Amino acid sequence: MVTRGLGLVVAMALLLLGAAGCSPKEAKYSLTIVTTGCGGANPFQGVQFVRIRVLGDGITTPLEVVAPASSKSAVLPDIPAGSNRVIEVRAYDNDPTVGGRVVSIGHTLPFTVPDLIDGAIPEAELQKSVILRQVGTWTQPVSLTERERCQAMASARAAHTATLLPSGKVLIAGGFHIPSPNDRFRVSLGLTEIFDPSTGVFTPAKEFSFIDTNKTETKLFKAFHTASLLPTAQVLIWGGEKYSVISGVNVVAPQSEVLVYDVGANRFNATQRGTGPAAIPRTQHQAVVDSGGRVLVVGGLRFNSSGSGPRLIPVNEFEWFDANDPTPRVLETAMVKRVDSAAAAVNKGEFIAVAGGTDGTALRDEVVFFKWEDRGFKQVTQQAPPRLAAPGRRNAAAVSFRDGADMLVLGGYSDPTAIRPVQTTEIVQSGVATVARGADIGSRGELCAVTLKDGNTVLAIGGRTADMAGMMVRSDATTMIVRNDGRGGTTGQNGPSLAVARYLHTCTLLHDGSVLVTGGLNETPANPSGEVLNDAWIYTPVPAD
Repeated sequence: MVTRGLGLVVAMALLLLGAAGCSPKEAKYSLTIVTTGCGGANPFQGVQFVRIRVLGDGITTPLEVVAPASSKSAVLPDIPAGSNRVIEVRAYDNDPTVGGRVVSIGHTLPFTVPDLIDGAIPEAELQKSVILRQVGTWTQPVSLTERERCQAMASARAAHTATLLPSGKVLIAGGFHIPSPNDRFRVSLGLTEIFDPSTGVFTPAKEFSFIDTNKTETKLFKAFHTASLLPTAQVLIWGGEKYSVISGVNVVAPQSEVLVYDVGANRFNATQRGTGPAAIPRTQHQAVVDSGGRVLVVGGLRFNSSGSGPRLIPVNEFEWFDANDPTPRVLETAMVKRVDSAAAAVNKGEFIAVAGGTDGTALRDEVVFFKWEDRGFKQVTQQAPPRLAAPGRRNAAAVSFRDGADMLVLGGYSDPTAIRPVQTTEIVQSGVATVARGADIGSRGELCAVTLKDGNTVLAIGGRTADMAGMMVRSDATTMIVRNDGRGGTTGQNGPSLAVARYLHTCTLLHDGSVLVTGGLNETPANPSGEVLNDAWIYTPVPAD
C-alpha cells in the first residue's frame, strides 16, 4: 500500500492510495479526505492525530491505523473482500491512545470489495472520498471540487420530503416555494434532487411525473406529501397538495396520486388501483412503515363533498400499501377522523401507533394501534386505549424510540386552531400500553425530530413557536437532545442551534449517523409569509466509542 502523505493537497486535503489484494488482480483504492469547511468552519483546526478505520460486514474489530497530522505518510489499512465496506476517518486534538478528543469525523458511503476481480473495475468505484465535519455542531456541506463554498439545494423548498436511500444518498422531493420576497402565495414543486454525502453535491433528479395510458407524460406538483422507503429500495410518494390563486387566496387542492420512484432508473411510476376503492385525495397526512415493509397512511385533509362547512376536512379512512401486492388499498374496518396526529412504528415495527391530532373540531388524546394481520392492517381492539395528557396535542413530532420499542411524541400545539406551543414530550410505551411524561424540549410545534443511530437518543430540531397568547408566531432555531434515562423516562439537554430558524423542514439520519437538515420556512413577526430556504446543514454527533 502506498500513501501520498498528509497535507499533500496544499495542506487542505489528505490523499492516500490503498490496495485490496485479490486474485488474479489487485484493486487499488484511492481515498480523498477533505479537511476544509465553509462559512467559517474548520474541521481540521487543532487536529494533531488522524485515525483511519475500515468497517464492514464480517469485520468484528475495526481495522485501523493512527498517524500524526504532521506526518508525511500514513498507511490505509488493507481492505478485505466483502460487503458494506466503509472507511472512517477521525481527527483528534491529541493522540487517541492517551485520551485525545475527536474534533471531526467523516465516512465513505458503503461499498463492496469483490472476492474475485476478473475484469476492469470502473475508476469511479475505486475513488473513495471522506469529508470531515466537526462533531457536536451544525456545518454546511462542502463538495470535493469546491471545498470552501457551502453547498445548497438547487431549489428553495418547504413541506418537502428527504428520504435516505440504500446507497446512502438522499432523495429530496417536492415541497413549496414562494417565488419572490414580496409574494405571499405558495407554489408547489415537482422538482427533485439527490444529495450525496460523500461528495457534498446536490444533483437534479427526475421530476414528479408518470406516463399515462396514452403514453403521455403527466407532470405533478406536490407539497405536504409523504415519502416512504420500500423493501424493494423504491420510494413510495403518497398524496400531497398543490396550489392555485383564487380571488387573492392561496387555495389548497389535495392530491390522490401514488407514485413509486425507481432509484436505478431515475423514474416515477403511478400505481394502479384496478377495481378497488377510488383514490382518496389527501394532504398533510402521515405514512409509517412497519417491520414487514408495509406502509400505513394515516389521516390528513381531504375535500369536503357535503356542500356545507369547511372546504377541507380530516380524512376518516386509513390506506395501506404492500410492495408485494402494489395496489393502494383502504383499511375498511377502521374509521378514525384525524389530522395533525403523531404516528410511528413501535414494538420493533410490529405495531403502528397513532396519537393525538384533531377531528376537525377538537383535540384528541387517544392512542390507537394498528397491526398487520394475514393480508392487511387491522386496528387493535383496546378496552381502554392509552391517552396523551389532556387535552391532547396536534402537530407534534413522533419517532420510534428505545431501539424501536416505544414512540416519543415531541411538542405540538394544545389548541385545535391556535398556535399554542407545547414544551413537553410523552412516551407511548407499547409494552404496557401506557403514556409517560418525558423531558421538556422548549415550547414548539411542527418541529422535526430524528432518532440517532444508538436508538435511544432523539434530536429535536427547530419548529414553530409563539408567546403564551398564541401571538408573535415565529420559526424556532433551537435544538434539544433527548435521551432515554434507563428508568422509564427521559432527560433533555440543549443542543447547538441552527444558524437560521425554520419549520416545515426535513431531518434525515444519514448512513454514518449524522443528521441532514434541508430547507424549511423561516417565519418572523415582520414576515409572516416566511422565507423559504434552500440551505442544508449536517449535525455530526460525538462518537460514543
